Amino acid sequence: MSDEDTMHLWRRLNSEASEGKLRLEEGIASEVAGACQELIDGFHSLIARARSMNRHSGLGDIESGTQLAEKFDLKVTGGRDAVVDRLKDHIDIVAMIQQTVTTAAAKIQVEEDLLTSHLSSVDPTR
Repeated sequence: MSDEDTMHLWRRLNSEASEGKLRLEEGIASEVAGACQELIDGFHSLIARARSMNRHSGLGDIESGTQLAEKFDLKVTGGRDAVVDRLKDHIDIVAMIQQTVTTAAAKIQVEEDLLTSHLSSVDPTR
């Protein structure tokens, strides 16, 4: 599944969570959201490391060595399908997953609170 397809899937699930069609218990959602945050933090760390490795050396002073170093540099941070860009795409997907599970859990909590308030207003003597 491509990143585009994955993002489309999670956007749809997020919409379902907003509508109350997707439900998750708060404890499970909290664990998933925490794992998502750890993954996002890890991706940010990888991006920082990739940017610090942006200048390749040791490939020689001849033109082909220089060209190869430039090619590697672009692959890390600036070229087509660069590592940093791919990591940012993954961050976007994981952030959408995190938002979806949080929304799904919050929706259940709102409904439970509403039900509790309705039940407390019922006259038990009737």
